Amino acid sequence: MKLGIVSDEIDRDFAKAVKIGTFLGIYRYEIRNLTSGRAPFCDPAELREVERIASGEGIEITALSPGLFKYTEDQAALDHDLADAYPRACELAQRWKLPGLIVFGFHKPGITEENFASMESGRIPDHLIDWWQRAGERAEADGILLMIEPEPICWTDTASLAARLIALSGSKALRINYDPGNVAWLQMHDPFTDFAPAAPWIANVHVKDLRPAASGATRPEFVPAGQGLIDFAHHFQALRQSSYSGPISLEPHMDGNVETIRRCKEAFEKAWFALTA
Repeated sequence: MKLGIVSDEIDRDFAKAVKIGTFLGIYRYEIRNLTSGRAPFCDPAELREVERIASGEGIEITALSPGLFKYTEDQAALDHDLADAYPRACELAQRWKLPGLIVFGFHKPGITEENFASMESGRIPDHLIDWWQRAGERAEADGILLMIEPEPICWTDTASLAARLIALSGSKALRINYDPGNVAWLQMHDPFTDFAPAAPWIANVHVKDLRPAASGATRPEFVPAGQGLIDFAHHFQALRQSSYSGPISLEPHMDGNVETIRRCKEAFEKAWFALTA
């Protein structure tokens, strides 16, 4: 397994991120935030620098996460995304020969990372299926995938719900970015029951783990895989049994210093390679 990492989990300066990552033996990178903004909505010169570094260092860019649909709440916002943000992100994904884009599942109005645990999100809106159909049609026409990342502040907040919406949409271009850490953040337990319904649709995987927030804190404590709520060995075993062969990327949500990234990489390897011991 060639492990990757979301580059800005080390540093938004891609050159600095790659310097630390390659020192630790990581040669696969997802692109999200750069120093001038979220890709591709940033300085074009910085995107060209990413390309130059990737070519010169012999590394692979595996995914692009432009934040698409994360804060989309209504029809007007969706129309704007599909007319402006999506084409720019799609063009970069095609230029970099990526399979597609990591996207999110439409924002729950009034919900934030700080308040979602205490707020009732309400019934899933009926229009969600239509919105995924529209997005899927655009992606299919462009020959790319949209990989839905479950997110606590979005309507599509679990992998099992993403799988249900994909099936109902009938789209051939929708997949799942499997991120049990985000679902554990929502539910505060290991969401392994999410895996079976999601398995046919998984096209990308994120690895992070967490412990419940300390008293007075608004965010949980993020920790290396297997040191928190999630039994990652169990999830990795299921991935292997499903014959998953796509990218797996660290997304620690910790600091980006070399020892932290080393700990996260070693924790992943311990859980992954324990399956062959």
